Amino acid sequence: MSDKSTKKDDKKIAKDTGKKVSSKKDSSKKKASPIKSVGKFIREYKSEIKKISWPSAKDTTKNAAITLAAIAVVGVFIWVLDFGLSQVRDLGLKKIPEWSASDEADDEIVTGSDLIVTPSDSAE
Repeated sequence: MSDKSTKKDDKKIAKDTGKKVSSKKDSSKKKASPIKSVGKFIREYKSEIKKISWPSAKDTTKNAAITLAAIAVVGVFIWVLDFGLSQVRDLGLKKIPEWSASDEADDEIVTGSDLIVTPSDSAE
């Protein structure tokens, strides 16, 4: 009984909306050939392309100018931020005492195996 009521409901919905109700017989149809499918795709593609509303030249120019201005503002912001942080870094590094490699070498005991003489050292 549920099958009959479902079919009646489907037919009523189809009648109200104007759509065809698919039945089991419809689903057993053979599929369309690939050539017909490609032709249908191309026809639908052309109709969709016609529906596109392209912006005018004035709108395109305005949008391009807005984009370039935004890029410039963000670029300047990043440059200022980079410059400021590098100045803070340099200021912080000036506060740290400089340690040279020669100071560290004076504190360590140099053994014979650690001492390497290169030709440039012996010429001096």
